[in-house]
Amino acid sequence: MDFDFVIVGGGVYGMATAYHLARLGAGSVVVIERDEPAAGASGGVGKRGVRANRRDLRELPLMREANRVWPTLHEELDGETGYERTGGTYLIEGPASTGFKGIDAAESYARAQSALGVPTELWDRDRVRSEYPGISDEVQAASFVPTDGVASHEATTLSYAAAAQRRGVQVLTGTEVVELRTDGAGRIAGVLTAKGEIIGARREVLLLANGGVRRLVAEVTGRDLPLWTIYPLACTLRTSSSVHIPRLTGHETRPLSVKMTGEHIMLSGGWRGRATPGGPEVVPERLRGNIEVLQRVFPYLADLEVITADASRAETASVDQIPIIGRCAPNLFVACGWSGHGWAIAPVVSRLIAEDIVMDAPSPLLAPFSPRRFEL
Repeated sequence: MDFDFVIVGGGVYGMATAYHLARLGAGSVVVIERDEPAAGASGGVGKRGVRANRRDLRELPLMREANRVWPTLHEELDGETGYERTGGTYLIEGPASTGFKGIDAAESYARAQSALGVPTELWDRDRVRSEYPGISDEVQAASFVPTDGVASHEATTLSYAAAAQRRGVQVLTGTEVVELRTDGAGRIAGVLTAKGEIIGARREVLLLANGGVRRLVAEVTGRDLPLWTIYPLACTLRTSSSVHIPRLTGHETRPLSVKMTGEHIMLSGGWRGRATPGGPEVVPERLRGNIEVLQRVFPYLADLEVITADASRAETASVDQIPIIGRCAPNLFVACGWSGHGWAIAPVVSRLIAEDIVMDAPSPLLAPFSPRRFEL
């Protein structure tokens, strides 16, 4: 089988990029997925943050564009995304005194974010308490971005998949790519699957998966991308208390990210599972630690019950904690190393990748993420 474009990975980036390639009339496109679409990091329960607040400043221009896309993305795809613009806060703890570095830092972030197209407000102690009744007395301030929100990663990924397939994209599920194939000139010419099938790429292979990219690139180019695998821990909680967490909420100094999904609390924020020979697993003491941080910030949440806890949705992180996006070899495009915050910018990055490939129009917005940044 030969296609113009072969995409490895059926998560949100694989499906969204396939959709945009087809929308641009790029030719034949196939997405190869080891399991099912949204089976990995782009799937699972609840919603993920569509966050600009305290994001790496190099990503803010992308986030500014994403904020324009998210509200009407469901109409473009004719499918659900679950997007809600809730606003987002980052809580700040410390002494309420002149010169407190947390507030100074928040003021600097607010100015920088606003200048880069993400309007940001700084809330004082009284405003925080009016928005979050019952919050810990240790919280003295917060930065607030009204355009932040949440969306369903699984619903959005599946909507991209359906929209891509309506435009003629083929999706091969239950198919693992084990090797990149080259031609006599060293060009990346396709992939070899675990089933022994060779799938040719007349124009480009795109590695948009969370797993396996480092090995595949190293085997054909000798380049060792500075990536590693992480297993983010996320859980949903039930409580009999009246919860006052009205928006996407993070914390400046504590590993905490919390949002409401219906009547339940969805909790994460940098805690990790661990790899075992039988697959990734939740570490009980880390789950307890995550919950204890939540209760430290919201002390009225005394009777939390764990409904779900999951650390199976592997992601990759890069050494400088921003993604790697660009060509690693002729006819080999890579987008990986999202470092836990690639979700919100996916609608824009996937479009820019497709435009770069089809129209030979690399966007300056993607320039900071080039693999070349690791070269002397």
